[in-house]
Amino acid sequence: MTTTGRPPTIHEVAREAGVSHQTVSRYLRGGAMGMKPATVTRVSDALAALQYTPNLAARSLRSAKRLRLAAVVSEAPERMPLRVLQGASAAARAAGYSLEVVYLRDGSDAAGHELAAHVRLGQYAGVLALVPLPEAAVDTLPDGAPGLGGAPLHGAGTYDAELKASGVLADGGMAERIVEYLADLGHRVFFHVAGDQGWASARNRLHRYRGAIARLGLESAGEAVGDWSAASGYRAAQDVPERVTAVIAANDPMAWGVIRALHERGRDVPDDVSVTGWDDVPEAAFSVPSLTTVSMDLEAEGRRALVALLDAIDPEARARAVAWGGHETPADSPRMRLRVRESTAPPRR
Repeated sequence: MTTTGRPPTIHEVAREAGVSHQTVSRYLRGGAMGMKPATVTRVSDALAALQYTPNLAARSLRSAKRLRLAAVVSEAPERMPLRVLQGASAAARAAGYSLEVVYLRDGSDAAGHELAAHVRLGQYAGVLALVPLPEAAVDTLPDGAPGLGGAPLHGAGTYDAELKASGVLADGGMAERIVEYLADLGHRVFFHVAGDQGWASARNRLHRYRGAIARLGLESAGEAVGDWSAASGYRAAQDVPERVTAVIAANDPMAWGVIRALHERGRDVPDDVSVTGWDDVPEAAFSVPSLTTVSMDLEAEGRRALVALLDAIDPEARARAVAWGGHETPADSPRMRLRVRESTAPPRR
Protein backbone atom coordinates (compact mmCIF):
# COMPACT_ATOMS: atom_id res chain seq x y z
CA MET A 1 0.00 0.00 0.00
CA THR A 2 1.29 3.49 -0.79
CA THR A 3 2.03 6.04 1.92
CA THR A 4 -1.10 7.99 0.93
CA GLY A 5 -3.32 5.06 1.88
CA ARG A 6 -4.76 4.62 -1.62
CA PRO A 7 -4.25 1.44 -3.66
CA PRO A 8 -0.99 1.45 -5.69
CA THR A 9 -1.13 1.87 -9.45
CA ILE A 10 0.55 -0.24 -12.08
CA HIS A 11 2.88 2.69 -12.83
CA GLU A 12 4.07 2.76 -9.21
CA VAL A 13 4.75 -0.97 -9.35
CA ALA A 14 6.77 -0.42 -12.52
CA ARG A 15 8.87 2.31 -10.84
CA GLU A 16 9.47 0.06 -7.80
CA ALA A 17 10.61 -2.81 -10.05
CA GLY A 18 12.60 -0.62 -12.41
CA VAL A 19 10.68 -1.79 -15.49
CA SER A 20 8.09 -0.35 -17.85
CA HIS A 21 4.39 -0.44 -16.98
CA GLN A 22 3.88 -2.54 -20.13
CA THR A 23 6.12 -5.21 -18.58
CA VAL A 24 4.09 -5.21 -15.39
CA SER A 25 0.88 -5.44 -17.41
CA ARG A 26 2.32 -8.37 -19.35
CA TYR A 27 3.26 -10.10 -16.10
CA LEU A 28 -0.27 -9.62 -14.73
CA ARG A 29 -1.76 -11.09 -17.91
CA GLY A 30 0.22 -14.29 -17.35
CA GLY A 31 3.21 -13.51 -19.59
CA ALA A 32 5.94 -14.20 -17.03
CA MET A 33 7.11 -17.35 -18.83
CA GLY A 34 8.58 -15.26 -21.63
CA MET A 35 10.45 -12.88 -19.34
CA LYS A 36 13.98 -13.05 -17.93
CA PRO A 37 14.05 -14.62 -14.45
CA ALA A 38 15.55 -11.46 -12.97
CA THR A 39 12.73 -9.34 -14.39
CA VAL A 40 10.12 -11.72 -13.04
CA THR A 41 11.72 -11.52 -9.58
CA ARG A 42 11.81 -7.70 -9.59
CA VAL A 43 8.15 -7.42 -10.66
CA SER A 44 7.02 -10.06 -8.17
CA ASP A 45 8.93 -8.38 -5.33
CA ALA A 46 7.51 -4.96 -6.24
CA LEU A 47 3.96 -6.29 -6.28
CA ALA A 48 4.47 -7.85 -2.86
CA ALA A 49 6.15 -4.78 -1.40
CA LEU A 50 3.37 -2.44 -2.54
CA GLN A 51 0.61 -4.99 -1.82
CA TYR A 52 -0.73 -4.45 -5.34
CA THR A 53 -4.04 -6.15 -6.14
CA PRO A 54 -5.29 -6.05 -9.76
CA ASN A 55 -8.62 -4.25 -10.15
CA LEU A 56 -10.40 -7.18 -11.75
CA ALA A 57 -13.76 -5.41 -11.81
CA ALA A 58 -12.39 -2.45 -13.74
CA ARG A 59 -10.50 -4.75 -16.08
CA SER A 60 -13.67 -6.72 -16.70
CA LEU A 61 -15.60 -3.53 -17.47
CA ARG A 62 -12.93 -2.34 -19.88
CA SER A 63 -12.91 -5.60 -21.80
CA ALA A 64 -16.70 -5.97 -21.79
CA LYS A 65 -17.66 -2.47 -22.85
CA ARG A 66 -17.20 -3.35 -26.50
CA LEU A 67 -19.65 -6.23 -26.10
CA ARG A 68 -22.50 -4.09 -24.78
CA LEU A 69 -25.33 -2.68 -26.88
CA ALA A 70 -28.07 -0.29 -25.81
CA ALA A 71 -31.74 -0.62 -26.74
CA VAL A 72 -33.55 2.71 -26.37
CA VAL A 73 -37.21 2.42 -25.34
CA SER A 74 -39.83 4.77 -23.95
CA GLU A 75 -40.62 5.06 -20.26
CA ALA A 76 -44.34 4.85 -21.12
CA PRO A 77 -45.44 1.22 -20.61
CA GLU A 78 -47.91 1.28 -23.51
CA ARG A 79 -45.00 2.07 -25.84
CA MET A 80 -42.74 -0.76 -24.66
CA PRO A 81 -42.03 -2.93 -27.75
CA LEU A 82 -41.53 -6.04 -25.62
CA ARG A 83 -41.64 -8.63 -28.40
CA VAL A 84 -39.27 -6.61 -30.61
CA LEU A 85 -36.93 -6.27 -27.66
CA GLN A 86 -37.04 -10.02 -26.99
CA GLY A 87 -36.06 -10.80 -30.56
CA ALA A 88 -33.23 -8.27 -30.56
CA SER A 89 -31.91 -9.57 -27.25
CA ALA A 90 -31.84 -13.16 -28.54
CA ALA A 91 -29.88 -12.11 -31.63
CA ALA A 92 -27.45 -10.11 -29.48
CA ARG A 93 -26.73 -13.15 -27.31
CA ALA A 94 -26.14 -15.28 -30.40
CA ALA A 95 -23.61 -12.69 -31.59
CA GLY A 96 -21.81 -12.60 -28.23
CA TYR A 97 -23.21 -9.26 -27.07
CA SER A 98 -25.42 -8.16 -24.22
CA LEU A 99 -28.35 -5.82 -24.91
CA GLU A 100 -29.15 -3.33 -22.16
CA VAL A 101 -32.38 -1.32 -21.95
CA VAL A 102 -31.97 2.46 -21.82
CA TYR A 103 -35.06 4.62 -21.26
CA LEU A 104 -35.92 7.82 -23.09
CA ARG A 105 -37.84 10.08 -20.71
CA ASP A 106 -39.81 11.92 -23.41
CA GLY A 107 -39.39 13.49 -26.83
CA SER A 108 -37.88 16.78 -25.66
CA ASP A 109 -34.44 18.08 -26.59
CA ALA A 110 -33.48 17.99 -22.91
CA ALA A 111 -34.33 14.28 -22.73
CA GLY A 112 -32.36 13.75 -25.95
CA HIS A 113 -29.27 15.38 -24.46
CA GLU A 114 -29.65 13.27 -21.31
CA LEU A 115 -29.88 10.11 -23.38
CA ALA A 116 -26.81 10.97 -25.47
CA ALA A 117 -24.81 11.72 -22.32
CA HIS A 118 -25.88 8.40 -20.77
CA VAL A 119 -24.85 6.43 -23.86
CA ARG A 120 -21.52 8.26 -24.07
CA LEU A 121 -20.80 7.53 -20.41
CA GLY A 122 -21.74 3.86 -20.86
CA GLN A 123 -19.42 3.53 -23.89
CA TYR A 124 -21.75 1.20 -25.75
CA ALA A 125 -20.57 -0.43 -28.96
CA GLY A 126 -23.85 0.42 -30.68
CA VAL A 127 -27.39 1.63 -30.10
CA LEU A 128 -30.70 0.18 -31.29
CA ALA A 129 -33.50 2.76 -31.14
CA LEU A 130 -36.95 1.24 -30.67
CA VAL A 131 -38.62 4.65 -30.28
CA PRO A 132 -38.35 7.90 -32.26
CA LEU A 133 -35.44 9.97 -30.98
CA PRO A 134 -35.32 13.74 -30.46
CA GLU A 135 -33.13 15.45 -33.06
CA ALA A 136 -30.96 16.70 -30.21
CA ALA A 137 -29.95 13.12 -29.40
CA VAL A 138 -28.76 12.14 -32.88
CA ASP A 139 -25.23 12.99 -33.98
CA THR A 140 -23.12 12.14 -37.02
CA LEU A 141 -20.19 9.75 -36.87
CA PRO A 142 -16.92 10.44 -38.72
CA ASP A 143 -18.04 8.15 -41.57
CA GLY A 144 -21.27 10.16 -41.97
CA ALA A 145 -23.54 7.51 -40.43
CA PRO A 146 -26.03 8.43 -37.67
CA GLY A 147 -24.87 7.99 -34.10
CA LEU A 148 -26.01 8.47 -30.53
CA GLY A 149 -23.51 9.51 -27.89
CA GLY A 150 -20.74 8.72 -30.35
CA ALA A 151 -21.97 5.13 -30.91
CA PRO A 152 -23.36 3.73 -34.18
CA LEU A 153 -27.14 3.99 -34.28
CA HIS A 154 -29.83 1.93 -35.99
CA GLY A 155 -33.54 2.66 -35.74
CA ALA A 156 -36.00 -0.25 -35.85
CA GLY A 157 -39.08 0.95 -37.69
CA THR A 158 -38.13 4.58 -37.19
CA TYR A 159 -35.56 5.67 -39.76
CA ASP A 160 -32.68 4.48 -41.94
CA ALA A 161 -29.23 5.99 -42.52
CA GLU A 162 -30.89 9.03 -44.12
CA LEU A 163 -33.37 9.35 -41.24
CA LYS A 164 -36.21 8.09 -43.45
CA ALA A 165 -38.76 5.52 -42.32
CA SER A 166 -37.62 1.99 -43.04
CA GLY A 167 -38.45 -1.60 -42.29
CA VAL A 168 -41.60 -3.60 -41.78
CA LEU A 169 -42.33 -1.94 -38.44
CA ALA A 170 -42.81 1.39 -40.23
CA ASP A 171 -44.70 -0.07 -43.19
CA GLY A 172 -48.29 1.19 -43.25
CA GLY A 173 -49.37 -0.81 -46.29
CA MET A 174 -51.73 -3.06 -44.34
CA ALA A 175 -53.93 -0.03 -43.60
CA GLU A 176 -54.99 -0.20 -47.26
CA ARG A 177 -55.72 -3.90 -46.93
CA ILE A 178 -57.93 -3.23 -43.89
CA VAL A 179 -59.92 -0.56 -45.74
CA GLU A 180 -60.34 -2.88 -48.74
CA TYR A 181 -61.48 -5.75 -46.51
CA LEU A 182 -64.06 -3.60 -44.72
CA ALA A 183 -65.26 -2.09 -48.00
CA ASP A 184 -65.81 -5.62 -49.35
CA LEU A 185 -68.01 -6.26 -46.30
CA GLY A 186 -70.11 -3.25 -47.31
CA HIS A 187 -68.73 -0.45 -45.12
CA ARG A 188 -68.68 3.03 -46.65
CA VAL A 189 -68.14 5.47 -43.76
CA PHE A 190 -64.92 5.16 -41.75
CA PHE A 191 -63.09 6.73 -38.82
CA HIS A 192 -59.37 6.41 -38.06
CA VAL A 193 -57.72 6.50 -34.64
CA ALA A 194 -54.08 7.20 -35.46
CA GLY A 195 -51.07 6.59 -33.25
CA ASP A 196 -48.56 9.13 -31.97
CA GLN A 197 -47.46 11.04 -35.07
CA GLY A 198 -43.89 11.15 -33.82
CA TRP A 199 -43.66 7.52 -34.94
CA ALA A 200 -43.09 6.69 -38.60
CA SER A 201 -45.42 3.71 -38.24
CA ALA A 202 -48.32 5.94 -37.13
CA ARG A 203 -47.73 8.48 -39.89
CA ASN A 204 -47.52 5.81 -42.56
CA ARG A 205 -50.67 4.02 -41.41
CA LEU A 206 -52.58 7.30 -41.50
CA HIS A 207 -51.20 8.11 -44.96
CA ARG A 208 -52.14 4.73 -46.41
CA TYR A 209 -55.60 4.89 -44.78
CA ARG A 210 -56.28 8.23 -46.46
CA GLY A 211 -55.01 6.93 -49.78
CA ALA A 212 -57.26 3.87 -49.70
CA ILE A 213 -60.33 5.92 -48.74
CA ALA A 214 -59.76 8.29 -51.67
CA ARG A 215 -58.94 5.53 -54.15
CA LEU A 216 -62.06 3.50 -53.33
CA GLY A 217 -64.41 6.49 -53.20
CA LEU A 218 -65.28 5.96 -49.53
CA GLU A 219 -65.93 8.52 -46.79
CA SER A 220 -63.70 9.23 -43.82
CA ALA A 221 -65.95 10.87 -41.25
CA GLY A 222 -63.04 11.89 -39.07
CA GLU A 223 -59.61 11.19 -37.62
CA ALA A 224 -58.22 11.37 -34.09
CA VAL A 225 -54.65 11.08 -32.89
CA GLY A 226 -54.00 8.90 -29.86
CA ASP A 227 -50.85 8.03 -27.93
CA TRP A 228 -51.03 4.21 -28.36
CA SER A 229 -52.87 3.79 -25.03
CA ALA A 230 -56.35 2.31 -24.54
CA ALA A 231 -57.34 5.53 -22.77
CA SER A 232 -56.57 7.58 -25.88
CA GLY A 233 -58.68 5.21 -28.00
CA TYR A 234 -61.51 5.60 -25.52
CA ARG A 235 -61.31 9.40 -25.74
CA ALA A 236 -61.13 9.32 -29.54
CA ALA A 237 -64.30 7.23 -29.79
CA GLN A 238 -66.30 10.00 -28.13
CA ASP A 239 -66.02 11.88 -31.44
CA VAL A 240 -67.06 9.02 -33.75
CA PRO A 241 -70.19 10.16 -35.67
CA GLU A 242 -73.26 7.92 -35.58
CA ARG A 243 -73.10 7.26 -39.31
CA VAL A 244 -69.67 5.61 -39.02
CA THR A 245 -69.79 1.83 -39.38
CA ALA A 246 -66.05 1.05 -39.27
CA VAL A 247 -63.25 2.32 -37.01
CA ILE A 248 -59.62 1.52 -37.83
CA ALA A 249 -57.28 1.93 -34.86
CA ALA A 250 -53.49 2.04 -35.26
CA ASN A 251 -52.87 -0.51 -32.50
CA ASP A 252 -54.72 -3.05 -30.37
CA PRO A 253 -54.96 -1.14 -27.04
CA MET A 254 -56.51 1.87 -28.78
CA ALA A 255 -58.97 -0.46 -30.52
CA TRP A 256 -60.05 -1.83 -27.13
CA GLY A 257 -60.52 1.71 -25.86
CA VAL A 258 -62.72 2.42 -28.89
CA ILE A 259 -64.81 -0.70 -28.27
CA ARG A 260 -65.35 0.24 -24.63
CA ALA A 261 -66.47 3.76 -25.52
CA LEU A 262 -68.83 2.53 -28.24
CA HIS A 263 -70.32 0.03 -25.79
CA GLU A 264 -71.04 2.84 -23.34
CA ARG A 265 -72.71 4.79 -26.14
CA GLY A 266 -75.02 1.83 -26.82
CA ARG A 267 -73.34 0.81 -30.07
CA ASP A 268 -72.59 -2.86 -30.57
CA VAL A 269 -69.33 -4.19 -32.00
CA PRO A 270 -69.50 -5.56 -34.65
CA ASP A 271 -73.23 -5.30 -35.41
CA ASP A 272 -73.28 -1.48 -35.37
CA VAL A 273 -69.61 -0.70 -35.81
CA SER A 274 -66.67 -2.85 -36.92
CA VAL A 275 -63.35 -2.15 -35.17
CA THR A 276 -59.84 -3.21 -36.14
CA GLY A 277 -56.47 -2.97 -34.37
CA TRP A 278 -52.83 -3.56 -35.20
CA ASP A 279 -50.02 -5.75 -33.73
CA ASP A 280 -52.01 -8.88 -32.77
CA VAL A 281 -50.94 -8.87 -29.13
CA PRO A 282 -51.63 -12.21 -27.40
CA GLU A 283 -54.77 -10.89 -25.69
CA ALA A 284 -56.37 -9.91 -29.02
CA ALA A 285 -57.61 -13.45 -29.65
CA PHE A 286 -59.28 -13.64 -26.21
CA SER A 287 -61.00 -10.28 -25.84
CA VAL A 288 -64.78 -9.99 -26.23
CA PRO A 289 -65.25 -9.67 -29.10
CA SER A 290 -61.96 -11.10 -30.30
CA LEU A 291 -60.11 -8.44 -32.27
CA THR A 292 -59.51 -8.29 -36.01
CA THR A 293 -55.95 -7.01 -36.26
CA VAL A 294 -52.67 -7.00 -38.17
CA SER A 295 -50.28 -9.77 -37.22
CA MET A 296 -46.51 -9.34 -37.47
CA ASP A 297 -43.61 -11.47 -36.30
CA LEU A 298 -42.31 -8.75 -34.00
CA GLU A 299 -39.59 -10.97 -32.55
CA ALA A 300 -38.22 -11.53 -36.06
CA GLU A 301 -38.26 -7.79 -36.72
CA GLY A 302 -36.24 -7.25 -33.55
CA ARG A 303 -33.70 -9.82 -34.67
CA ARG A 304 -33.42 -8.20 -38.10
CA ALA A 305 -32.89 -4.80 -36.53
CA LEU A 306 -30.12 -6.11 -34.30
CA VAL A 307 -28.39 -7.75 -37.27
CA ALA A 308 -28.60 -4.44 -39.15
CA LEU A 309 -26.90 -2.69 -36.22
CA LEU A 310 -24.12 -5.28 -36.19
CA ASP A 311 -23.55 -4.54 -39.89
CA ALA A 312 -22.10 -1.21 -38.82
CA ILE A 313 -20.02 -2.31 -35.85
CA ASP A 314 -18.95 -5.97 -36.01
CA PRO A 315 -19.20 -8.03 -39.23
CA GLU A 316 -17.92 -11.14 -37.45
CA ALA A 317 -20.63 -10.88 -34.80
CA ARG A 318 -23.19 -10.25 -37.52
CA ALA A 319 -22.07 -13.49 -39.16
CA ARG A 320 -22.63 -15.34 -35.88
CA ALA A 321 -26.14 -13.92 -35.62
CA VAL A 322 -26.89 -14.85 -39.22
CA ALA A 323 -25.48 -18.35 -38.72
CA TRP A 324 -27.76 -18.69 -35.72
CA GLY A 325 -30.53 -18.16 -38.25
CA GLY A 326 -33.17 -16.81 -35.91
CA HIS A 327 -33.58 -13.58 -37.87
CA GLU A 328 -34.43 -15.21 -41.16
CA THR A 329 -37.95 -15.43 -42.60
CA PRO A 330 -38.70 -17.48 -45.73
CA ALA A 331 -38.99 -15.26 -48.79
CA ASP A 332 -42.53 -16.48 -49.52
CA SER A 333 -43.73 -15.80 -45.98
CA PRO A 334 -45.67 -12.53 -45.61
CA ARG A 335 -44.24 -10.14 -43.03
CA MET A 336 -47.76 -8.94 -42.13
CA ARG A 337 -51.20 -10.50 -42.39
CA LEU A 338 -54.74 -9.55 -41.44
CA ARG A 339 -56.21 -11.73 -38.67
CA VAL A 340 -59.99 -11.60 -39.11
CA ARG A 341 -61.90 -12.20 -35.88
CA GLU A 342 -65.21 -11.26 -34.25
CA SER A 343 -64.83 -7.48 -34.08
CA THR A 344 -65.63 -7.03 -37.78
CA ALA A 345 -68.78 -7.92 -39.76
CA PRO A 346 -70.96 -6.53 -42.55
CA PRO A 347 -72.81 -3.37 -41.49
CA ARG A 348 -76.48 -3.57 -40.54
CA ARG A 349 -78.79 -2.72 -43.40
